[in-house]
Amino acid sequence: MSLDDEELQRIRERKAQQLKQILEQRKSKMEQLKQEETAPKGITKDDKYRLMNYFLTDDAFTYWKSLYENPEKHNTAETIFINLLYLIKIGFMEGKLISLLGIKKLERKIDNIPSKITIKRKGEKEKSKILD
Repeated sequence: MSLDDEELQRIRERKAQQLKQILEQRKSKMEQLKQEETAPKGITKDDKYRLMNYFLTDDAFTYWKSLYENPEKHNTAETIFINLLYLIKIGFMEGKLISLLGIKKLERKIDNIPSKITIKRKGEKEKSKILD
């Protein structure tokens, strides 16, 4: 190997090391952002209840509370809460309330449950259609 080849190899190794460091920094930054997004800091269970009670109608709050206390649906309720926080942050929720229908729609979207329409005609059996 000549002197130029050795120098070129060192430059390549140094550049690869720099790119590796940048990649690790970006990876850690993305993980940090993901954790911050999923776990709002300093919000207790009572705070969540108060906030949801303020922005939901009474029946919607009761339904959301049942989701939140159900271990199988707890993650869905958390996702609904995080979505509501986002809507508040962008200023969309000013003077608005979310109804029971809105909460159920969010739940269905989060859990990937397709829409289903039942058609009943006179003299025929019910037919179900799944919409995507």
